[in-house]
Amino acid sequence: MAYNLPPLPWLRAFEAAARLGNFTRAAEELLITPAAVSYQVRQLEQQLGYPLFDRLHRELKLTRLGQTYLPSVEKAFSDLSIATVSVFGGRERKPVRFRCLSSFGHLWMIPRLAAFQAENPGIDVQMISAAWAETLNPDLFEIDVRFGDGSWSDGAVEFLVNDPVIAVCHPDIALANTQSDVGQLSQAVRLDIMGVLDTWESFFRLYGHAVPGRSGLQVDQTLSALELAALGHGHALVLETLANPYLESGRLIRSTDKVITSRHSYYLVTSGPRQALSPEAQAFCDWLIREMRA
Repeated sequence: MAYNLPPLPWLRAFEAAARLGNFTRAAEELLITPAAVSYQVRQLEQQLGYPLFDRLHRELKLTRLGQTYLPSVEKAFSDLSIATVSVFGGRERKPVRFRCLSSFGHLWMIPRLAAFQAENPGIDVQMISAAWAETLNPDLFEIDVRFGDGSWSDGAVEFLVNDPVIAVCHPDIALANTQSDVGQLSQAVRLDIMGVLDTWESFFRLYGHAVPGRSGLQVDQTLSALELAALGHGHALVLETLANPYLESGRLIRSTDKVITSRHSYYLVTSGPRQALSPEAQAFCDWLIREMRA
């Protein structure tokens, strides 16, 4: 989209001169000469086709059109400033930016962020959600929580925890007899998560049962599988850490006591050695490790 705007330096000179009352003070704030401020304002007036100031002996007075225009210019610069600090942080207080998988972020991280901020009121954090473990770009974020085999070469990799994989379901479709739970699960509607290694096939093979055909929906996120299971659409095989909020609230129960050991684990990936990160980032990493290993 093309914007019909004068050059931003001209608008900035106009806003500063209007707010401070003369070109000299505006020049001091903008770190340019008074002549440059005067020139930029005149260029703006020529482009707009109307005068914005009445130039008196020692001060500037806004014209009627200048008074009308100024609030919109001020709001535009204010909105830009707020958006810039919100996304990138202020110069004096840069947020700790980290990335994690969407399901982990919603189900594990978000419920705990308030506790981190209560412990560390001087540290702002920024969470970036991702679907897969992409390359770590230290210009965007320096901390990544990944789930995989740990064989990444784009940062310093530190093992966090290996999480058991459990089967869960809505209480209304609980298995009738837990002594024959594997056989019952082979006949039940099951939800599959695409792209994971710890599948229902792995579960049935581990417990010596013939691998049944697929019988339910396929989704690409653990969060989707958990929501479908909580609505009674089938049994889901998920990481225990991610299922815990549903189990604690009673929305889901364990389908069986049988579990499988995941072939992947959680890892902390940082742009460099943790000791080389900012003190704020180190504090966040220390908290994350402590919480995940608790």
